[in-house]
Amino acid sequence: MTAQPQALTRAGAPQTLTEWLRGWTDAQLVTLLRRRPDLALPAPVDLSSLASRASVRTSISRALDGLDAFTLRTLEVLVCAGPDASLAAVQAWFRPELAADVAAALDRLAEWALIWGDAERLHPVGTVREVLGPYPAGLGRRAADLFATVNDIALAPLLRQLGLPPATQPRSGSSAAAAIEEQFPRLLAECSPAERSILDRLAAGPPIGALRNALHGGLARGDADNPARNLLDLGLLAPIDNHTVELPRELGLALRSQPAGEVSPRPPEIEAIERGGAVIDGGGCTQVLDTVRLVELLLNEIAADPPSLLRAGGLGVRELRRLSRALDAAEPVTALLVEVAYEAGLLSHSTTADPVYLPTTEFDSWLRRGSAERWVQLATAWLSMTRLPSLVGARDDRDKSIAALSADAERHSAPALRLQLLGLLAELPPGLAPGSDEQVLARLGWQAPRRASASRKSAASMLGEAAVLGLTGYGALTGYTRALLHGAETGAAQAEANATHALTAALPEAVEDFLLQPDLTAVVPGPPAPDLQRELNLVADLESTGGASVYRIGPVSLRRALDAGRTGSDLQQFFASRSRTPVPQALQYLINDVATQHGRLRTGTATSYLRCDDEALLNRVLTDPALESLGLVRIAPTVLISSAAISTVLERLRRSGFSPAAESADGAVVSLSADSPRVPGRQHSRISRIRASTIGESQLVEVVNRLRASERLAAAVTNATSRVSQQVPGVTSASILELLRTAVREELQIAIGYVDDTGTPSQRTLLPISLGGGMLRGHDPEDGRLRSYPLQRITTVSLLDE
Repeated sequence: MTAQPQALTRAGAPQTLTEWLRGWTDAQLVTLLRRRPDLALPAPVDLSSLASRASVRTSISRALDGLDAFTLRTLEVLVCAGPDASLAAVQAWFRPELAADVAAALDRLAEWALIWGDAERLHPVGTVREVLGPYPAGLGRRAADLFATVNDIALAPLLRQLGLPPATQPRSGSSAAAAIEEQFPRLLAECSPAERSILDRLAAGPPIGALRNALHGGLARGDADNPARNLLDLGLLAPIDNHTVELPRELGLALRSQPAGEVSPRPPEIEAIERGGAVIDGGGCTQVLDTVRLVELLLNEIAADPPSLLRAGGLGVRELRRLSRALDAAEPVTALLVEVAYEAGLLSHSTTADPVYLPTTEFDSWLRRGSAERWVQLATAWLSMTRLPSLVGARDDRDKSIAALSADAERHSAPALRLQLLGLLAELPPGLAPGSDEQVLARLGWQAPRRASASRKSAASMLGEAAVLGLTGYGALTGYTRALLHGAETGAAQAEANATHALTAALPEAVEDFLLQPDLTAVVPGPPAPDLQRELNLVADLESTGGASVYRIGPVSLRRALDAGRTGSDLQQFFASRSRTPVPQALQYLINDVATQHGRLRTGTATSYLRCDDEALLNRVLTDPALESLGLVRIAPTVLISSAAISTVLERLRRSGFSPAAESADGAVVSLSADSPRVPGRQHSRISRIRASTIGESQLVEVVNRLRASERLAAAVTNATSRVSQQVPGVTSASILELLRTAVREELQIAIGYVDDTGTPSQRTLLPISLGGGMLRGHDPEDGRLRSYPLQRITTVSLLDE
């Protein structure tokens, strides 16, 4: 028994899409608007407007992007089956056991308003044929259409083989097509294995292939080195230009095991591996802590040496490499962190004559938050940003490298693709991980083939980015990411709070101390608290991360802390108070030695001066070739002066291996490091941006109610006893004025045709109360509000029956 699609069983035979939609229930219309929200923005005036909007090319293309492979193939088959195809005709393209699946796919297409009609006559909506392209279901054009476009020179060898008259005869292409169709079985039997392999590949789709000099035949039959040329000379392939050949549709259907091709109605399975929720969350948390640490380090590095904004926009390649070296991270990871920090509102550029990138004021607030809250802000930015960090470094259409933060990396489909990918991972039960990323991408290819075919590389990169940022652990979705995704899909205001709570529970407790080792390393047995991490970054260099972090203490790192204003006693106190183990004697000696050497050279404002009690040290400074640009001049045995600024003198001396310190007028050591530069904060992205186009259920119901009211009003206007129209646009006729005065005087309800500021016509109902000053005023019967309408915009007036 043939399965009948539910959505296609309508009373009577509708003649138009509008008439077919008019037979839908309110629930069906709400479902349509939920699946295709662009149809409801802005709200359609009536069902005719809705039908017209549903037939627009851009709307259809957006809807097709959301279809799975089997439903899309069913629609393509309907297009191939010709106009007014029936359900049975479409089902005949598939194996008999798939009849119910085909009926269900047609039902989905009808619910999406991509087809309309009944089971006996099915019609694709609007521009569906154009959007699907020239090769629906991977099939070429019909042989008669193909060979009718081939020129006479290309047809001549083929016509001679088929024993047909020369190509000067009219309709020679159609004759060749008919002759070839009759001889398909024989021609296929004569094909060599290499030739048959080419035909099978083209039959699976797409049906076109590349062949040089396709319009010039003449090679001898049986040339084993040219199987494609042999097929062309046989007429099994048709040349469509000098470089491309096409397989006729009839031959493609004959070569397939089923006409529709091999497309499964079921999605490919994702092999699940048991990992355990704790293991998955643990793997993700390691990346979470690393991400937060690297973003802080990145922005501090940018603040210390701000990179310039390229003239064309974005961050230069050299600057990106410099930041990668500072972070000890690969360039793709650095590009990802830069893009995420910018989207999160932590990074922006100045508006000066020579703009540079700097952290924003939001960065300081971000630093004061806990690790979980800081990561959630970064994760929501990644989910919602319309940029693809994976494109950074690739070549664009002009063969130029795409820069980080440039407009060339913009892709507005990125947020939807990220949500779809993570949604696939969310389908696996907690604690289970996919066998491989390839299985996830294969599932995506079935679930959204149009989107996946153009974005497979981007999708693979997104899975890698999710792992780097800590949204996944061992390839599986973590528990705190599930909480974040739930909020992204429902628009819940508590999504970030829920994710922060879940991540806080999953993260190991922050530690406030460390273990000093005899080899001058500090081991932090867990994630360091923010204040501890900042101090460690100042006095030591990070060597390794993971469950425990290892910091290396050396003269350079200690000098960095002294340059920032710390004293030797401050460093001794810090290590003694924060270390669970005794401070190694070697570290005490190192601190004392570096502190003693630090500040022996003093600089101040002269423009600047340099003084030192050790004349030999000043002699070394004077004779250092690298310091010649400072213009140092000795004015006393222990004093040098320079025309360079203090900051420049300090920087050049430190670069040459000296350890100078700045001093105040009274000789006290001071730190010249001012507050890090900042730029005004930008409003960073939130989850609400991901679903910015989503319409609430109540709004959808309101749109449908207005559509129904518009239909009722149209019927009332049709049956109205009195109706007048403007004869001249913009000029109110006497008959309209007379009818309006009558309605005001006798308190009659009217329907007016009205054109708004954008030129959009609509029907409005009104209980008029006054007419004057070029305005008609009255109450809206539906909500009782007072409305006013300029007379010149009123096109028709109808008195409505009670």
